[in-house]
Amino acid sequence: MAQINGISDFLNQAGTSFRLFDMGRRMQEISSETFLAFEQGDIPYPWPLQQQAWLGMMVWQDQADDDLVIWFLRFPLDATGRLTAGIRDDFVYRLLQKGDQQQEEESNPYGFKPKQEHMACFHAKAAKTLGKPPSRFYQHALDYFSGHAGFDQWAFVGLQGIADIVSRLDEASHAQVLADAIAKLPPQPLDALCQCLEHEAIPEPLARAIGQRLQQELDSAQAETNIISLCLRAVSGCENPRITEDLVLTTLNHDIGQNAEILASISGRCWESLKQADIIHAFLENLAHCKEGQEFFNLVIVDLINIPGMQDSIHQAIRQPDRSPQLSKAIGDMFKHFTQ
Repeated sequence: MAQINGISDFLNQAGTSFRLFDMGRRMQEISSETFLAFEQGDIPYPWPLQQQAWLGMMVWQDQADDDLVIWFLRFPLDATGRLTAGIRDDFVYRLLQKGDQQQEEESNPYGFKPKQEHMACFHAKAAKTLGKPPSRFYQHALDYFSGHAGFDQWAFVGLQGIADIVSRLDEASHAQVLADAIAKLPPQPLDALCQCLEHEAIPEPLARAIGQRLQQELDSAQAETNIISLCLRAVSGCENPRITEDLVLTTLNHDIGQNAEILASISGRCWESLKQADIIHAFLENLAHCKEGQEFFNLVIVDLINIPGMQDSIHQAIRQPDRSPQLSKAIGDMFKHFTQ
């Protein structure tokens, strides 16, 4: 093998095909051009989470099922959000020394194991990407969301089947089936469905159905934080961003909008909505009043400010003269913390 210049070059010289997905903020595909620019240090990682790049990579020689290798990788980023050449070259060296990293998970410092929900979504995306059929759980899940057996009969609906439906929203009438079911779902299947939907660009009718479920919860005398959080995450990638923005702002203007779980969901999944001046202002006010305190405030702001394109929105928001004394204090304490 000739001299190797990075991960993409290693895989290309090995004669493999590969596809990459972000596994951090939202499971979305990363083009080979973007990944090459990132690993060469030319651009920061587009969707950092906790100052790291979380990646899912499919590698294969041909389309045979037993030939597909999956890597889940987590690379630390420097202060500018870039991958250092030292870390990249160390990972390539390990590939050369040990071969299949899937078999070396314990000794691979860059490997991680995704949550069960993320794993199901990734396998669903992988099957669709490679032109494979969905799993054996797919039809049963589709029958359930179609209401054939009653929405209380969710106990044996497989998570993989739900992920398969969600990964194929553009097929048949899947999106409409889910939209019709949203209002009738018990909390448990709604939870599983929303955790899959948060990784997809969902169409307007489905997003509006989720929005109605969210509004119903906000209007409840005992609003469930978890359901509101799940609904916000589920609509985060809506094809019409205005729907997401309206739902985020509505939630922030509700008393429950100061809850840490909801604020974390907005910053982690709905971060694009925070580029709107009115939304980032409401978000920062709620964050400053959150009972989790200053450390939580600092962590959220640092995580957001590392996302390319978010810096200007945050800087403009914290300079607003009409901010509350509580927000002014939180901003001041944050600066003191990072300058000490």
